[in-house]
Amino acid sequence: MGNDSKKNKNADVEVGLIIVSVAILVAFIICMVVNAEGTLNTIMNFFNVMIDALGPFFLLVAFISFLVSLYLGFGKYGKIRLGNCKPEYSNFSYFAMMLLASLASAALYWSFVEWASYYQAPGLGMEPQSLEALESSLAYQFFHWGFVNQSLYTIAGVAIAYGVYVRKLPSFQTSAVCCAMLGKKVKGKSIIGKVIDFLVIFGILGALSSSLGLGVPLATSGLNTLWGIEATPAVQIGVIVFIALVYTFTSFLGTKKGMQTISNIASVVCIFFLLYVLFMGPTTFIFKNIVNSLGYLIQDLPRMALFTDPIANTGFAESWTIYFVAFYLNYVAMMGIFIAKVSKGRTIREIAIYTIFIMSFGGMCIFGIDGSFSIYAHTQGMVDVTGLVASGIGDAAIYEILKALPLGSTLLPFLILVLIVGFVAPSMDSASLALAETVTKRGTPKMALRIFFCVLLAIIPMSVLLVGASFDSIKYIAIIISAPFLLILAGMMLGLLKWLKEDERSGLHAEIIAIKEAEDREGTIEENANVRGALQEASECEIIEKKV
Repeated sequence: MGNDSKKNKNADVEVGLIIVSVAILVAFIICMVVNAEGTLNTIMNFFNVMIDALGPFFLLVAFISFLVSLYLGFGKYGKIRLGNCKPEYSNFSYFAMMLLASLASAALYWSFVEWASYYQAPGLGMEPQSLEALESSLAYQFFHWGFVNQSLYTIAGVAIAYGVYVRKLPSFQTSAVCCAMLGKKVKGKSIIGKVIDFLVIFGILGALSSSLGLGVPLATSGLNTLWGIEATPAVQIGVIVFIALVYTFTSFLGTKKGMQTISNIASVVCIFFLLYVLFMGPTTFIFKNIVNSLGYLIQDLPRMALFTDPIANTGFAESWTIYFVAFYLNYVAMMGIFIAKVSKGRTIREIAIYTIFIMSFGGMCIFGIDGSFSIYAHTQGMVDVTGLVASGIGDAAIYEILKALPLGSTLLPFLILVLIVGFVAPSMDSASLALAETVTKRGTPKMALRIFFCVLLAIIPMSVLLVGASFDSIKYIAIIISAPFLLILAGMMLGLLKWLKEDERSGLHAEIIAIKEAEDREGTIEENANVRGALQEASECEIIEKKV
C-alpha cells in the first residue's frame, strides 16, 4: 500500500523530462568546454539566421498581443474573475513581485547605460549621435521594456490563470493549457506537450542563468568600488552562492512569507534609491527628460513596434527590437505561470492593467531616473558613458556615474548591491516555481522539487564561470528557443479567445460576474453597517458626555 502511494506521488512528477533537460544542458556546457569558440560561432550564426528570417513575425506577434491584451483588459471579458475568492496579495505586493520577477538584475544594469547604444546607433533612420538620437534614446528604453513586450506576459498569464481557475485544469503547465485548448484533437499529454515542456525548462534555465551571470560582474564591481575586492573566480562564485542561498531560503518559506517579503523590501529600497538620485541629482532635467521621452514614445510607438528598417538595413531592428521580443518570449512561460499563481482572485482586467501599464510605469521610473541622470552626467562632461560602454566595461560605468552624486562612492554602491540581491532573488524564486510547476502534472509542486531547481539555477552559472566559458552562448541559445514560442503564444491567444467565447455563450461568465457582484455588494453592505455602527457608537458617547 505504501509503495503504491509512493508510485502515485512520483507519477505526478515528470522525472524523465527533468533528466532529459538537464542532460542536454550538461552536454551543451561540455561542448563549450571542448570547443568554446566553435560552439559560440555556430550558435551566433543560427541566431542571426533566425532573427533575419523570423524578425517581422516576432514584431507582428508582439504588436497583435498588445492589441489583444488591451481588448482583454478593457473589453467585455475584463470583469471575469479568475478564482472564486478575494485576491491573495495586496496591490503593492502583487505589483512588486511581478515587476521584480520580470526585471531581475537586467534593469539595474541597462537603466544606466542602454541609452548610450541608442544614441550611437539609433533607430527610425535618425542620425547617429545627433540631438534627436539623444533626446529619443530614453524613449526607446521605455518602449523596449514597456507596454508592447509586457503584453506578452498578459496573454500567457491570463491564458494559464483562466485554464486553471475557470476551466479547472489540474496543472499550471504551459503544455497542459495548450493541449486543453486543442480539445479533442489531443488526448492526454502528446508529444507536442512534452516538447513544449522541454522548451519551457531549457529556456528558463538558460535565460535565468544568463541573468544571474549579468548580475555577478555588476556585484563584483560594487565590491571593488566599496572595499577594493578583486573580481577573482572565488569572489564570483561567492556572489552566486550568496544570492542562491537567499532565493533558496525565500523559496523554502513559500511565496507569501518568502518572495512577497523580499520583493516588498527590495521595492522600498529601490524607491529610496530612485528618490535619492532624483532629488540629489539634476531634478529638473530628470523630470523634463522623462516627460519629453514619453512624448516620443506616444508619438512613435506603432512605428517603433513595427520598424524593420528594410531600406537602410542598419541592423538596429535585429539587434534591439526583435532581440527584445525574443528575450521576452523566452521568459513568457515562466512569467505566465507565475502571474497565474499570484493572480488568484483577480479579474482579467486587473491582470491586463498591472502587466501592461503598472509594471511598465514601474520600469519607466527606474529607467527614467537612472537613464536621465546618466545622460546628464555624460552631456555635462562628468563621465564618458558612451566611451565606457563602447570599451565593454558597462558595469564599471555605473559606479563611475554614481560618483557624481553625494555618497556616490559609499552609500549608493552599497544600495546597488542590496538591489542586485533584491531584484535577482524574486526572479530566481519565480523561475524555480515555474520549473517545478512545469514538471508537476497535478497539484502543488513538492518543496524538494523547488529546492532542486534553486540549486540547479546556481550550478549552471557556476559551471560556466569555472570552465571559463561565455554566458553569451547560453543567452543566445536560450533566445533561439524563443522562436517556437511565437507559435505557442499565438496558439494560446487564439485558444483563450475561443474559450472566452464558448464560456460566454454557455452562461458561465454571467454566473461568475453575478457571484462577484453579489460578493462586492455584501462587502459594501457590511462596510456600511460597520460605519453606521461606529457613527452610532460615537453619537451615544457624545450624548453621555453632554449628560455628564
